[in-house]
This record gives sequence, structure tokens and C-alpha cells, in this order.
Amino acid sequence: MEKSCFSTFFRQYRKQLKTAGILGALGLGYYILTRLTPFRIPCLFQKITGFACPGCGVTHFCMRLLQLDFSGAAKENLAIAVLLPIWVGAILIRVIWHPRWLQKNSRGEKILLWGSIAVLLVFGVVRNLPGMEFLLPSYRR
Repeated sequence: MEKSCFSTFFRQYRKQLKTAGILGALGLGYYILTRLTPFRIPCLFQKITGFACPGCGVTHFCMRLLQLDFSGAAKENLAIAVLLPIWVGAILIRVIWHPRWLQKNSRGEKILLWGSIAVLLVFGVVRNLPGMEFLLPSYRR
């Protein structure tokens, strides 16, 4: 009997799917908590320095995505809006086609990782410059 590609996929990526499920459940729980109460996890970087970090606005970004408000999500955190489709595409390419240039610890994976870190660091600086307030999350404008 021939094994289906789905059963092979789920068996091969069981650990990653379990981790994604746990993170998704935690994110959904946090979303519900923020909708029902005034509780929010504060940004320690922002509390200490007064500046928005590269990750400020990610919670609002995710909430807007859940409402299918893509332009609103991009306004909350433009860097994540640019990097997210790139990473999703890279993960799909890696899972479906298994190219050597995108395998674990490959040159392609390192370029993607370090390029993303560079984008986030530059974005973290630029969004705090005078005249760049439109890059700040909506609760900071």
C-alpha cells in the first residue's frame, strides 16, 4: 500500500508541527486575553530607552492579520510585513522541493537569516529617526 505524501510530511516534520501548534495556541490565547482584558506584555526595550524596537507592533500586526487587514498590518510593522512572506516562501520551498542551497546550515539559509537580522536592525534604527514616525506602530504615533 502506497503511503500518502501527507502522512510522510506529518511524520517527517512532527516536532516542528507540534512546536508550531503550541506557539499558535499560545498566540491565540494571548489574542483572546488582549481582547477581553487591558493586559498587554510591555516592550522592555521601549520601557528602558523610550525608542521602538524592531519588534514593536508585532502583536498589533498579528491582530490585524487575523482580521485580514493586510495594509493595517504592514503599517504596524513594515519589516515583519516584508520578511514574513519571504520566510514563508523559503519554508515552503524547503519542505516541498528540498533544494540543497536551502537545507539546514546551508549558505542560502545563512544568507536568509543574517539578511533578516540586518533588515530588522536597520529598521529598528530608521523607525526612530525624526520624520520617520509613519514607521512606528499605531499606538506610538
